[in-house]
Amino acid sequence: MNTMSNGPPPARRRPASGTPSSGTGQRAPVRRSTAGAAAVKPAKLVVIAGPSEGEEFPLADTEYTVGRASDNPICLQDTSVSRKHITLRKESAGWFVSDMKSGNGTLVNGEPVTDETLLANGDVITMGDSEVRYEDTANSTAKVQAPSSPRPRPAGSGSRSSASVPVRPSPRGEGRARPQTSRASAAAELTPEVQRKRMRMKLGAAGVVVVLLAGLGIARARMKAQEEVQIRIEQEQIEYRAQLGGLFQEAKNLVREGQWQQAKVKLQELQERAPEYPGVADYLSAAEKEIPNQGHLAAAQAAITKGELATAQAALAKVSNDTQLYEQVKTVRRALADAADARTKEANTKMATRQLEDVQKAKAITDDVLATFPEHRDGKLINEEAQRIIADLTRPGPVKVVVAPKPWEPAVDRFRDGDISGAVAILNTCMGKTPQCKQIMGQMTEFGNLYKKLEDLDAKGLTRLLALDKDITDGRGSKMARNAGTRAATTFYKSAAAAKASAQYTRAMEFARRALQADPNHAGAANIVSDLRGKAKDLYMQAYSIKDSSPDEALPQFKDVVSMTPPDDELHGKARGWVEKLSR
Repeated sequence: MNTMSNGPPPARRRPASGTPSSGTGQRAPVRRSTAGAAAVKPAKLVVIAGPSEGEEFPLADTEYTVGRASDNPICLQDTSVSRKHITLRKESAGWFVSDMKSGNGTLVNGEPVTDETLLANGDVITMGDSEVRYEDTANSTAKVQAPSSPRPRPAGSGSRSSASVPVRPSPRGEGRARPQTSRASAAAELTPEVQRKRMRMKLGAAGVVVVLLAGLGIARARMKAQEEVQIRIEQEQIEYRAQLGGLFQEAKNLVREGQWQQAKVKLQELQERAPEYPGVADYLSAAEKEIPNQGHLAAAQAAITKGELATAQAALAKVSNDTQLYEQVKTVRRALADAADARTKEANTKMATRQLEDVQKAKAITDDVLATFPEHRDGKLINEEAQRIIADLTRPGPVKVVVAPKPWEPAVDRFRDGDISGAVAILNTCMGKTPQCKQIMGQMTEFGNLYKKLEDLDAKGLTRLLALDKDITDGRGSKMARNAGTRAATTFYKSAAAAKASAQYTRAMEFARRALQADPNHAGAANIVSDLRGKAKDLYMQAYSIKDSSPDEALPQFKDVVSMTPPDDELHGKARGWVEKLSR
């Protein structure tokens, strides 16, 4: 019996995928190279991050500038990119990139670009918030990438195991496979030299794996380092922008407080650090206008403090109409008006003394007030009255004849110095020679008795004391009368204030005048006189308006005006005239 006819058919090996069986007689297809097609394609930039993500820019020329400005061959619409950010230049070795002193700098694969750098296919260029990938298929170089995990090797690596080698059919079509030997027996048949060679091969393969793993670790470490650099750069940019924003906010806070000079320093610092920072130029322009305005306001306030009202008004007029310091302008104008009122009262106080020097000062004060406020009512009245008094006091008088000293004059001089006993002694020597000495002796005696009771004197007694002093000194006054005058003025002022409060204006004016006679420098009495003069003017206008329709009501008001004004006052004369007309 033929053994081949009953045995199993010969085993057929399945051909590897994509490779025809050797029994078919067909050849494997030949793959065509695409290198020629890639060579004709130019390199290009592909935007992979930022506002222009997805755009591509072919590099057909030999040199390009990249930036935010629209006149760049490659324009990226990204505010974090400088107007002229980088330059790309083609050389025989490839494309080179260089930074154009950009604000945020340039990175290639996370590394800062400080010099001209050659680009490789796949390199990522970072400009601000935008990233572009350089692609050059014509000059690309394969990058070794370690596998994520080593591929399992068949058992018995280094020796051709019969288990891993498929059984090839016999050329004669016999179906039996060649007998296999065990791994131990095969290893035993190898010579020591062959074993050493296989061991070296295994060690070499293990070294390759180690190198690949090390390369993978280095690549991962590099990627991590690039990510850390990118994160650090982004954080620094965030912090930098926060610093600029904080500086701008400080400047705006100073502007709100009206401190334009300090705000200008902050704004100039911000402009130096970020020339295109939005809003800075407008604030600096406003500062150039408001800083001089602040100087004018300060000069006006200083002049007000010195009482120079016209100077203050001139400084205030220099402030521009479109100023933002309108609150400060209102404050200075209000202070100027208050100062005018205060100076007018001061002038009125000086007028009460009727002394030439004081009246001249009052006129100078009101001249300043009227130069600032030409329609100031009280200022006009005081200024006109001062002019009349100055004219009266400076009008030439009759020539006085010099006579020989009178015998009682030395006694009067002693009395004016406060020496009553010395004055009495002199009068005793001249009493027999002239009756004037005897008369003055009686007056001094009465004065001395009253002066001893100065603290207990009432208004009547104080009035008598001052009258005696005036008679003795012929109106020149003594040191003792000053103390009595101060006390009398206080007493009269209280009566004047009470009468004014109860609307008894005639009585109030009488006591206020007596207070000023006792003490010409009494401010309270002077204020009452000034207020009552204003009241007299209002009362006169009221009476004048009803004099035709209600003459009976107008008559007592005109009489009050007469009693409330001094004889040399203009209103006094007018009111007296209407009293005479209405009394007929």
